[in-house]
Amino acid sequence: MPKKRILFTSGMFPPALGGPGTVLIALIPKLMAEGYSCKVLTFGKSDGKDYGFPVIRVPHIIQPFKFLFVFWRVLRYAFKADLIYALDTYSYGICSLIVSKVLFKPLIVRFTGDSAWEILFNEGKIDDYLTDFQKTWHGFYPALLKWRRTIILAGADRIITDCGFLKEFVGLIGVSKEKVTVINNPAGQLPSLENFDSAEFKNKFSIKGLVILSMSRLVPWKGIGTLINLMPSVIRKFPGTTLLVAGDGPQEENLKKLVRDLSLEKSVIFLGVVGDKKEKKKFYMISDIVVQNTFYEGMSNTLVEAMSEGKAIITTDAGGNVEFVDEGNGVIVGYDNAEQIEKGIMDLLADSALRTRLGEASRIKSKQYSLEKLVEKNISLINSL
Repeated sequence: MPKKRILFTSGMFPPALGGPGTVLIALIPKLMAEGYSCKVLTFGKSDGKDYGFPVIRVPHIIQPFKFLFVFWRVLRYAFKADLIYALDTYSYGICSLIVSKVLFKPLIVRFTGDSAWEILFNEGKIDDYLTDFQKTWHGFYPALLKWRRTIILAGADRIITDCGFLKEFVGLIGVSKEKVTVINNPAGQLPSLENFDSAEFKNKFSIKGLVILSMSRLVPWKGIGTLINLMPSVIRKFPGTTLLVAGDGPQEENLKKLVRDLSLEKSVIFLGVVGDKKEKKKFYMISDIVVQNTFYEGMSNTLVEAMSEGKAIITTDAGGNVEFVDEGNGVIVGYDNAEQIEKGIMDLLADSALRTRLGEASRIKSKQYSLEKLVEKNISLINSL
């Protein structure tokens, strides 16, 4: 039986950072090694890299021309594909759905977060929790976004989520859970470093004390502001402690202003996007704890990456977090609960043995989230169609 030809459609792919690109770069070479033919349709300009498979890029242009351009490209390349595999519920998701129906091609949709909620929350138009948002009328535009997301999921032949929380969410919005398969993301293995001088690296950034690392998009629901506000009390008990903030986003300038207002310029360091894997490894190696104060997550790649690096973790009880971190390998707190987060930070900074024990438990648990399992489950799902 000939292997299938797969057209992957995704709004994000390197050089743009994000989960979809990370998954595709890991998954596609393994599929090709098994005899599958793969192409990727995405946005943006080429980064000049040879990924070993065709990457067709659509330029960012204004609507409605962008939608029409995306639709034409999906239609064109889907003619010679046996399967369409969409990794978002934006333009590529809706175009993939329409083309799959027109050409009678099976469609897999990977659903790892509610784009309708994320867009409106980041714009400051809502403050509902994800599940509450589904039950409340917020106007025509939010209703349109929710309709688009739901119609794509309902029209897909199979849905992939990366955690059980999102599988339940799919059922909550009225889509059958029977066609949902949970496939966890692999724990990204960062390269090992030889002769790394942590003292010299810390001196480069003027870091003298303990290190707290937070790595995420700088958007409202990631709760970085609360971590910054806690730093004065942390520093009083543990002088020299540094908060490293890795990532960028629309809140960056507001967060930097908060740092200046609190006179924390020497204690809070903004690293920007840390895309280089060796550089990221260094920041994990000098960090004592990793904190993720998030209002909502599916399966957080950063969280599982920190686990694989053997870090003691503080994270919230939101979304899928509790499927990966519990009291056995980390500290669970309420989102933006300053009292609980502060206690978690203080307890971990005060007890190096506790940090080591939780970090080692995290490292062991992360081994169950492997690339081999991701590939095996994807192949099984693709063959089922």
